[in-house]
Amino acid sequence: MKDIAEGTTIPELKNDAASEQEMPKSYPVHWFRGTIFQILVVGGVFFCAPGMYNALSSLGAGGLATPWYANATAAAGYVFMAFFCLIGGIIVGKIGVKAALLISSMGDIIYAGSLYLNSKNGTQWFLMFGSIISGCTDGLMYTIEGPIITSYPEPHRRGRMLALWVFMRTAAPVIGGAIIFGLNSSLDSSGGVSLKTYLVIIGIMCAGPFISTLLSTPEKVQRKDGVKIRMRKAGWSQTFSEWYKVVCSPDILLLCPLFFTSWFYGSYIGTLQTQYMNVRTRALCAFMIPWGDIAGGFLIGYFLDNRRMSIKQRARWSWIGLMVLNLALWTWTAIVTKQLEDEQPVIDWTSGTLFGKTFILFVLFDLATMATQTTLYWIISQMSDDFVALSYMTGTLRGVECAGQAVAYGIKSSDTTDWLSIGLNVGLIVFSLPFAWVVIRKIGVVEFEKISFSHFVHEEKLETVDEKSIDDKGFA
Repeated sequence: MKDIAEGTTIPELKNDAASEQEMPKSYPVHWFRGTIFQILVVGGVFFCAPGMYNALSSLGAGGLATPWYANATAAAGYVFMAFFCLIGGIIVGKIGVKAALLISSMGDIIYAGSLYLNSKNGTQWFLMFGSIISGCTDGLMYTIEGPIITSYPEPHRRGRMLALWVFMRTAAPVIGGAIIFGLNSSLDSSGGVSLKTYLVIIGIMCAGPFISTLLSTPEKVQRKDGVKIRMRKAGWSQTFSEWYKVVCSPDILLLCPLFFTSWFYGSYIGTLQTQYMNVRTRALCAFMIPWGDIAGGFLIGYFLDNRRMSIKQRARWSWIGLMVLNLALWTWTAIVTKQLEDEQPVIDWTSGTLFGKTFILFVLFDLATMATQTTLYWIISQMSDDFVALSYMTGTLRGVECAGQAVAYGIKSSDTTDWLSIGLNVGLIVFSLPFAWVVIRKIGVVEFEKISFSHFVHEEKLETVDEKSIDDKGFA
């Protein structure tokens, strides 16, 4: 999973913990403007667009018969995604949240259509075009979702709203994978998935733009604590100055090598699926692998919230454990790769031990990667308590991750030796360790020099919603 810096909530000058304890007076709200409905809208859009895209990605090569050109188009898409993750907050600040969500919900439809035409007619130029458009819109999507789910809900309900959003976000590739599996479970030969698969996924994706129109703009959201949400307006020079201050901070730069390598594995694993698994086994992977994401997120989340350990212990043990797990998985991958190269099998789910080795490996990679990404977000949250700064930090995280994916898919856009991908993944992990440790060792030990732009917000006039002004009108 993908943030704008311009949106911010204008509460009274007190922290969220105090707000939760005092439980402010509850104001009446209309369901259409309430915070629960806004989270459902964002979750619904993500379910239809990036969620279904992720389901196709779990097939390996987007479900096509061969991975090379699909990997080349994916590399191009990730280049543009990285760029838009970095600058997306600036764009959203200028065109608004609602328009940005509408635009970002459309790109994956074009990409899925290009996969359909390529599989049917071999139309390669459109596949490249679709991947680039998808990269641009998904990069914009990742800069929108975070600030909405953090700034729209009331402080005392923020955890439950985040849980609701996570559920919808992770359910998408599982349900999409179940559909793909159901449509392809009888295809026990190698090659591409059925054309009907793409049509069903495109149909689901087309609901995204319509759902996005239901989102309320920040000033129209009605919160039960009566606090209004504003979009802080900033000039171009101030916006770029704030952005530059965040992305060039020493701690963020030290974490960039780890950001870069955190999703680097995907191109190689997807290529292995396409080369050695038949269609129905790839479809089974599309259904089951996302469960690794869900498990990884919940397991590491529980560990990071375990108050029986200090913050220092949680930071260090989670980081050490995940790095050891990732390196162990690449050792396992080397063993499996050697066996696959020697035997050149077409793996079916009835293939016994060989299927078990590869399938469990793929699930564990997703578990480890989602746990690693969740930990990276948690580490970043220790570096600032300012919403604007955090949104730029998470945008930088996603942008650098996408840059790594672009390089990884570029390498696998031709039939390069598998050992190059294995060596690069191991080398990048090892290279990132000393830089990341400089940041990890400070958590819970010394106070970070926290980046904050809150003084810009506090200069604005604070106001709360008049109870009498809340009505059922104006659903635009």
